[in-house]
Amino acid sequence: MRRFSWPAAFVLALVTAMPLPVAADSEAVEFDYLIGTGLLCELGIPSACPDVAEASNGDTLELTGSGTLTTHPKTVTGGGTFTHTFAGGGSVSGTWQATRLISFNGYGCQDLGGGFIGCGGLAIMRVELSVGGAVVGAGVLQVDCLIGDFPPSAVEGVRLAAQTSLGGINFNQEVSGLTLFLP
Repeated sequence: MRRFSWPAAFVLALVTAMPLPVAADSEAVEFDYLIGTGLLCELGIPSACPDVAEASNGDTLELTGSGTLTTHPKTVTGGGTFTHTFAGGGSVSGTWQATRLISFNGYGCQDLGGGFIGCGGLAIMRVELSVGGAVVGAGVLQVDCLIGDFPPSAVEGVRLAAQTSLGGINFNQEVSGLTLFLP
């Protein structure tokens, strides 16, 4: 993967650039995805990395990761790290692994400067959560990148609905962070 160093003006380019066409729904399309990591952290935007989501009880989730997804057939690889911080104090950290692509809805691609193409979309995938190398649960991870023709209700970032040995928790409010799909 190429590494770039971009100014914060990159974000303005995301909003103002014209979308480029993407492949038809029936065609196989492959994307690398970034979640609060890699070149996103080099933008000079303090809230870019990691991605943060919050649950209704005040718990927060910091998540980073990367991988590849393919639309036909639906496949996903990759993973990353997470830290679950409890509202009442304390935290637990571990890793997550993508296990199945549920869906991907592309919003379009555009030139982000210098011929570098980035794409937006909504990926929903099943993930496995581990702490200390032991699987402790599973969940559904939503990754939303706002490039292209995205719906007005879309919000940049991640959400995770998890079921663990401690019960279920839904980090359903995006707080901060950047995501990106690369063709």
